[in-house]
Amino acid sequence: MATANPNTCPHCGSSNSGANFGFNPQPINDDETLIRDVLFACVDCGGQWAAFGFVMIAQRNGGEPSKEAQEALAEAASAAEDLRIEPLDQDGNPI
Repeated sequence: MATANPNTCPHCGSSNSGANFGFNPQPINDDETLIRDVLFACVDCGGQWAAFGFVMIAQRNGGEPSKEAQEALAEAASAAEDLRIEPLDQDGNPI
């Protein structure tokens, strides 16, 4: 059974992973965008997965998120569907 933590690879259990794409972008300001239903990849095994119901702030310049972005994230997280991790094969298809 896949883990409910989108930062942990459901294929090998590694936490050496990161977000690589998000859907439904909502610009917050010139440097920050809210994204939903994020795709992740594992550096250790090359596994891929989708985290449906996951929202995050994507930033161009890094650093701490702005107050405006934190408020947008809190609102989006409270309205998001339940988190669901969907492991994907090497072609990006659900397993």
